[in-house]
Amino acid sequence: MKAPYKTYSTYFKLMFIISIAALFSIGCNKKPKVVCATSDNVTYTKDIAPIIEVKCFKCHDAKSYKTKASHNKIYDYPSLKKMAESGLLMGSLTHKKGFIPMPYRAKQKIDTCAIALIASWINTGMKK
Repeated sequence: MKAPYKTYSTYFKLMFIISIAALFSIGCNKKPKVVCATSDNVTYTKDIAPIIEVKCFKCHDAKSYKTKASHNKIYDYPSLKKMAESGLLMGSLTHKKGFIPMPYRAKQKIDTCAIALIASWINTGMKK
């Protein structure tokens, strides 16, 4: 009579080990959530201009925008603010359907934290 009990015990131990292994494999396959530092004090001069300069000036600086980038200038505060107010800036940066994804031809968005900082700037009134 002890043989079936021993089989059940082995079965439950095996199921426990498989369950634990499954939980660990699920947790290991997820990408870590990116936490971005943003605040209500985001300004164009201090925070946004450096991102735009590094990520966008290849096509959108004061000289290049006339021949590239569909003539969209975003190299100064008034121009970028206008693009942000229209929704074009975030639509393009987040690759939203119906917008031309930026950076163009890169097939990859700029980093998540840069997008979050730009969104924070827009949502807090686009301070200069």
